[in-house]
Amino acid sequence: MKILFCNVGWMKHYDGIDGDSIQRGGSYNQKSIGHEVCNFTIVRNHVYGYVQPTGQIKIENLGANKKDDSISNITVVWTAGPDSGGTAVVGWYKEATVFRNRQAIINPTKKQKRNNIKNYWITTLAKNAVLLPINQRNLLIPRAVAGGIGQSNIWYANKPKSQIHVKTVLKLINEGTIEELPDIDLNKSVKEGNPRLIAHLKRERNSGIVKTKKEEVLKRKGCLKCEVCGFDFSSVYGEHGYGFCEVHHLQPLSKADGVVQTKLEDLSIVCSNCHRIIHRSNPMFTIAKLKRILKQNSK
Repeated sequence: MKILFCNVGWMKHYDGIDGDSIQRGGSYNQKSIGHEVCNFTIVRNHVYGYVQPTGQIKIENLGANKKDDSISNITVVWTAGPDSGGTAVVGWYKEATVFRNRQAIINPTKKQKRNNIKNYWITTLAKNAVLLPINQRNLLIPRAVAGGIGQSNIWYANKPKSQIHVKTVLKLINEGTIEELPDIDLNKSVKEGNPRLIAHLKRERNSGIVKTKKEEVLKRKGCLKCEVCGFDFSSVYGEHGYGFCEVHHLQPLSKADGVVQTKLEDLSIVCSNCHRIIHRSNPMFTIAKLKRILKQNSK
Protein backbone atom coordinates (compact mmCIF):
# COMPACT_ATOMS: atom_id res chain seq x y z
CA MET A 1 0.00 0.00 0.00
CA LYS A 2 1.37 3.41 -1.02
CA ILE A 3 1.00 6.05 1.68
CA LEU A 4 1.44 9.82 1.77
CA PHE A 5 1.31 12.10 4.83
CA CYS A 6 0.04 15.67 4.47
CA ASN A 7 0.31 18.17 7.32
CA VAL A 8 -2.29 20.96 7.50
CA GLY A 9 -3.75 23.38 10.02
CA TRP A 10 -5.78 22.08 12.98
CA MET A 11 -9.58 22.20 12.69
CA LYS A 12 -12.55 20.38 14.16
CA HIS A 13 -14.51 19.64 11.01
CA TYR A 14 -12.65 20.80 7.87
CA ASP A 15 -16.05 21.68 6.41
CA GLY A 16 -15.68 25.42 6.01
CA ILE A 17 -14.47 28.14 8.32
CA ASP A 18 -17.99 29.11 9.56
CA GLY A 19 -18.37 27.88 13.13
CA ASP A 20 -14.84 26.49 13.10
CA SER A 21 -11.31 27.88 13.15
CA ILE A 22 -7.94 26.94 11.73
CA GLN A 23 -4.88 26.88 13.97
CA ARG A 24 -1.20 26.04 13.77
CA GLY A 25 -1.02 25.73 10.02
CA GLY A 26 2.36 27.41 9.68
CA SER A 27 3.30 30.72 8.10
CA TYR A 28 0.96 30.16 5.14
CA ASN A 29 -2.12 30.11 7.35
CA GLN A 30 -1.01 33.26 9.14
CA LYS A 31 -1.45 35.14 5.88
CA SER A 32 -4.37 33.30 4.33
CA ILE A 33 -7.55 31.52 5.34
CA GLY A 34 -5.94 28.17 4.60
CA HIS A 35 -7.34 26.24 1.68
CA GLU A 36 -7.55 23.02 3.72
CA VAL A 37 -10.63 24.35 5.51
CA CYS A 38 -12.85 22.30 3.18
CA ASN A 39 -10.75 19.14 3.02
CA PHE A 40 -13.67 17.03 4.27
CA THR A 41 -16.49 18.92 2.57
CA ILE A 42 -18.46 16.53 0.37
CA VAL A 43 -18.84 17.83 -3.17
CA ARG A 44 -20.75 15.65 -5.59
CA ASN A 45 -19.76 12.47 -3.72
CA HIS A 46 -16.09 13.46 -3.60
CA VAL A 47 -13.75 15.28 -1.24
CA TYR A 48 -10.97 17.56 -2.40
CA GLY A 49 -7.88 17.91 -0.24
CA TYR A 50 -5.46 20.80 -0.10
CA VAL A 51 -1.98 20.84 1.38
CA GLN A 52 0.76 23.45 0.92
CA PRO A 53 3.83 21.65 -0.47
CA THR A 54 7.13 23.20 -1.45
CA GLY A 55 6.83 23.10 -5.21
CA GLN A 56 5.33 19.91 -6.62
CA ILE A 57 4.25 16.72 -4.88
CA LYS A 58 6.90 14.25 -6.03
CA ILE A 59 4.53 11.49 -7.00
CA GLU A 60 7.43 9.42 -8.33
CA ASN A 61 8.14 8.73 -4.65
CA LEU A 62 4.76 7.00 -4.62
CA GLY A 63 5.50 4.86 -7.66
CA ALA A 64 4.51 7.16 -10.53
CA ASN A 65 6.65 7.79 -13.59
CA LYS A 66 8.34 11.18 -13.77
CA LYS A 67 6.13 12.13 -16.72
CA ASP A 68 2.87 11.20 -14.96
CA ASP A 69 0.53 13.98 -13.86
CA SER A 70 -1.11 11.91 -11.12
CA ILE A 71 -1.16 8.57 -9.35
CA SER A 72 -4.17 6.71 -7.97
CA ASN A 73 -4.90 4.22 -5.18
CA ILE A 74 -2.87 6.12 -2.58
CA THR A 75 -3.68 6.21 1.13
CA VAL A 76 -3.34 9.85 2.20
CA VAL A 77 -2.99 10.50 5.92
CA TRP A 78 -3.86 14.00 7.13
CA THR A 79 -1.99 15.31 10.17
CA ALA A 80 -2.19 18.52 12.20
CA GLY A 81 -0.93 19.95 15.47
CA PRO A 82 -3.19 19.74 18.56
CA ASP A 83 -3.00 22.15 21.52
CA SER A 84 -1.01 19.62 23.55
CA GLY A 85 1.82 19.62 21.00
CA GLY A 86 3.07 17.16 18.44
CA THR A 87 1.69 16.12 15.07
CA ALA A 88 -1.51 14.06 15.27
CA VAL A 89 -3.30 11.94 12.70
CA VAL A 90 -6.64 13.68 12.13
CA GLY A 91 -8.02 11.59 9.27
CA TRP A 92 -7.31 9.95 5.95
CA TYR A 93 -8.38 9.39 2.35
CA LYS A 94 -8.24 5.84 1.02
CA GLU A 95 -7.90 5.03 -2.69
CA ALA A 96 -7.05 8.66 -3.37
CA THR A 97 -5.68 10.28 -6.51
CA VAL A 98 -2.67 12.52 -5.86
CA PHE A 99 -1.64 15.13 -8.42
CA ARG A 100 1.88 16.33 -9.12
CA ASN A 101 0.67 19.91 -9.55
CA ARG A 102 -2.14 21.90 -7.99
CA GLN A 103 -5.49 21.41 -9.73
CA ALA A 104 -8.20 24.01 -10.31
CA ILE A 105 -11.66 23.22 -8.97
CA ILE A 106 -14.20 23.16 -11.80
CA ASN A 107 -17.65 24.52 -10.90
CA PRO A 108 -17.01 25.21 -7.20
CA THR A 109 -19.96 25.00 -4.82
CA LYS A 110 -21.29 27.93 -2.83
CA LYS A 111 -19.43 26.72 0.26
CA GLN A 112 -16.17 26.45 -1.67
CA LYS A 113 -16.66 29.95 -3.08
CA ARG A 114 -17.48 31.34 0.37
CA ASN A 115 -14.27 29.85 1.72
CA ASN A 116 -12.19 30.94 -1.28
CA ILE A 117 -11.42 27.33 -2.22
CA LYS A 118 -10.09 27.31 -5.77
CA ASN A 119 -7.57 24.48 -5.88
CA TYR A 120 -6.82 21.00 -4.63
CA TRP A 121 -4.01 18.43 -4.78
CA ILE A 122 -5.75 15.22 -3.76
CA THR A 123 -9.22 13.75 -4.26
CA THR A 124 -11.18 10.61 -3.45
CA LEU A 125 -14.75 9.42 -3.11
CA ALA A 126 -16.44 10.75 0.02
CA LYS A 127 -17.06 7.19 1.22
CA ASN A 128 -13.27 6.70 1.37
CA ALA A 129 -12.67 9.74 3.57
CA VAL A 130 -12.50 9.48 7.37
CA LEU A 131 -12.14 12.44 9.74
CA LEU A 132 -11.44 11.48 13.34
CA PRO A 133 -13.36 13.21 16.15
CA ILE A 134 -11.17 15.43 18.33
CA ASN A 135 -11.13 12.91 21.20
CA GLN A 136 -9.85 10.15 18.91
CA ARG A 137 -6.88 12.06 17.51
CA ASN A 138 -4.48 10.28 19.84
CA LEU A 139 -1.89 8.95 17.42
CA LEU A 140 1.06 11.30 17.07
CA ILE A 141 3.93 11.02 14.61
CA PRO A 142 7.36 12.32 15.68
CA ARG A 143 8.95 15.23 13.86
CA ALA A 144 12.57 16.20 13.29
CA VAL A 145 13.91 12.79 14.37
CA ALA A 146 15.22 9.82 12.39
CA GLY A 147 12.28 8.04 10.77
CA GLY A 148 9.83 10.81 11.60
CA ILE A 149 8.20 13.67 9.73
CA GLY A 150 10.53 16.44 8.64
CA GLN A 151 9.72 20.13 8.36
CA SER A 152 7.90 19.79 5.03
CA ASN A 153 4.11 19.49 4.89
CA ILE A 154 4.59 16.44 2.63
CA TRP A 155 6.06 13.21 4.00
CA TYR A 156 6.50 10.10 1.88
CA ALA A 157 7.49 7.84 4.81
CA ASN A 158 9.66 5.79 2.47
CA LYS A 159 12.69 5.32 4.73
CA PRO A 160 13.28 2.05 6.64
CA LYS A 161 13.12 3.84 10.01
CA SER A 162 9.73 5.29 9.07
CA GLN A 163 8.05 1.92 8.72
CA ILE A 164 7.31 1.53 12.44
CA HIS A 165 5.14 4.67 12.20
CA VAL A 166 3.55 3.58 8.94
CA LYS A 167 2.64 0.23 10.53
CA THR A 168 0.98 1.97 13.47
CA VAL A 169 -1.01 4.32 11.22
CA LEU A 170 -2.18 1.48 8.98
CA LYS A 171 -3.34 -0.46 12.03
CA LEU A 172 -5.41 2.55 13.05
CA ILE A 173 -6.87 2.89 9.54
CA ASN A 174 -7.61 -0.79 8.99
CA GLU A 175 -8.50 -1.94 12.51
CA GLY A 176 -9.40 1.22 14.40
CA THR A 177 -6.71 0.57 17.02
CA ILE A 178 -3.21 1.79 17.72
CA GLU A 179 -0.22 -0.53 17.80
CA GLU A 180 0.96 -0.87 21.39
CA LEU A 181 4.34 0.58 22.24
CA PRO A 182 6.82 -2.15 23.23
CA ASP A 183 7.80 -2.27 26.87
CA ILE A 184 11.38 -1.12 27.46
CA ASP A 185 13.79 -3.14 29.58
CA LEU A 186 15.25 -0.53 31.89
CA ASN A 187 17.23 0.10 35.01
CA LYS A 188 16.81 3.39 36.87
CA SER A 189 16.79 5.69 33.86
CA VAL A 190 15.52 5.53 30.29
CA LYS A 191 15.31 7.65 27.17
CA GLU A 192 11.71 8.50 26.37
CA GLY A 193 9.70 10.93 24.32
CA ASN A 194 10.52 9.57 20.87
CA PRO A 195 8.01 9.50 19.31
CA ARG A 196 6.39 12.23 21.38
CA LEU A 197 3.23 10.39 21.95
CA ILE A 198 1.00 7.57 20.85
CA ALA A 199 -1.11 8.84 23.64
CA HIS A 200 0.51 10.56 26.61
CA LEU A 201 -1.33 8.50 29.21
CA LYS A 202 -0.78 5.27 27.28
CA ARG A 203 2.96 5.81 27.33
CA GLU A 204 2.87 6.62 31.04
CA ARG A 205 1.24 3.24 31.65
CA ASN A 206 3.45 1.22 29.31
CA SER A 207 7.01 2.40 29.77
CA GLY A 208 9.41 0.07 31.55
CA ILE A 209 10.50 2.77 33.96
CA VAL A 210 6.91 2.82 35.25
CA LYS A 211 7.37 -0.79 36.36
CA THR A 212 10.69 0.12 37.97
CA LYS A 213 9.08 3.06 39.79
CA LYS A 214 6.32 0.84 41.20
CA GLU A 215 8.81 -1.79 42.36
CA GLU A 216 10.97 0.84 44.05
CA VAL A 217 8.02 2.41 45.92
CA LEU A 218 6.61 -0.99 46.94
CA LYS A 219 9.97 -2.03 48.33
CA ARG A 220 10.37 1.22 50.24
CA LYS A 221 6.79 1.76 51.50
CA GLY A 222 5.08 -1.60 51.14
CA CYS A 223 2.15 -0.12 49.18
CA LEU A 224 1.31 2.22 46.33
CA LYS A 225 -0.63 5.19 47.69
CA CYS A 226 -1.67 8.09 45.51
CA GLU A 227 0.61 11.04 46.27
CA VAL A 228 -2.36 13.39 45.94
CA CYS A 229 -5.28 11.79 47.76
CA GLY A 230 -3.69 8.79 49.50
CA PHE A 231 -5.89 6.19 47.79
CA ASP A 232 -4.44 2.66 47.90
CA PHE A 233 -5.98 0.16 45.48
CA SER A 234 -4.88 -2.82 47.59
CA SER A 235 -6.65 -1.53 50.70
CA VAL A 236 -9.94 -1.37 48.77
CA TYR A 237 -9.66 -4.25 46.30
CA GLY A 238 -7.36 -6.58 48.24
CA GLU A 239 -5.03 -8.77 46.23
CA HIS A 240 -6.66 -7.60 42.99
CA GLY A 241 -5.41 -4.10 43.65
CA TYR A 242 -1.95 -4.97 44.91
CA GLY A 243 0.78 -3.30 42.89
CA PHE A 244 -1.72 -1.32 40.85
CA CYS A 245 -1.65 2.43 40.35
CA GLU A 246 -0.83 4.91 37.63
CA VAL A 247 2.51 6.65 37.29
CA HIS A 248 2.61 10.28 36.27
CA HIS A 249 5.44 12.04 34.43
CA LEU A 250 6.03 15.35 36.18
CA GLN A 251 7.38 16.80 32.94
CA PRO A 252 4.81 16.19 30.15
CA LEU A 253 6.18 14.04 27.33
CA SER A 254 3.72 15.63 24.92
CA LYS A 255 5.80 18.82 24.98
CA ALA A 256 9.03 17.00 24.08
CA ASP A 257 10.25 17.10 20.48
CA GLY A 258 13.02 14.60 20.93
CA VAL A 259 14.58 12.25 23.45
CA VAL A 260 13.88 12.88 27.13
CA GLN A 261 15.95 11.40 29.96
CA THR A 262 13.52 10.18 32.63
CA LYS A 263 14.60 9.22 36.16
CA LEU A 264 12.59 7.76 39.01
CA GLU A 265 12.38 11.11 40.76
CA ASP A 266 10.66 12.50 37.65
CA LEU A 267 7.68 10.21 38.31
CA SER A 268 4.85 10.23 40.85
CA ILE A 269 2.43 7.56 42.05
CA VAL A 270 -1.16 8.69 41.43
CA CYS A 271 -4.59 7.07 41.33
CA SER A 272 -6.62 7.02 38.12
CA ASN A 273 -8.93 9.86 39.19
CA CYS A 274 -6.19 12.26 40.22
CA HIS A 275 -4.19 11.40 37.12
CA ARG A 276 -7.01 12.41 34.83
CA ILE A 277 -7.71 15.61 36.75
CA ILE A 278 -4.03 16.53 36.41
CA HIS A 279 -4.27 16.14 32.64
CA ARG A 280 -7.56 18.03 32.38
CA SER A 281 -5.86 21.23 33.49
CA ASN A 282 -3.94 23.57 31.21
CA PRO A 283 -1.29 24.25 32.32
CA MET A 284 -1.07 20.82 33.93
CA PHE A 285 -1.56 20.76 37.70
CA THR A 286 1.44 19.95 39.85
CA ILE A 287 1.05 17.30 42.55
CA ALA A 288 1.25 20.02 45.22
CA LYS A 289 -1.38 22.21 43.52
CA LEU A 290 -3.86 19.34 43.22
CA LYS A 291 -3.29 18.38 46.87
CA ARG A 292 -4.16 21.94 47.88
CA ILE A 293 -7.31 21.87 45.75
CA LEU A 294 -8.34 18.55 47.27
CA LYS A 295 -7.73 19.84 50.79
CA GLN A 296 -9.74 23.01 50.13
CA ASN A 297 -12.71 21.07 48.77
CA SER A 298 -12.74 18.50 51.56
CA LYS A 299 -13.38 21.05 54.31
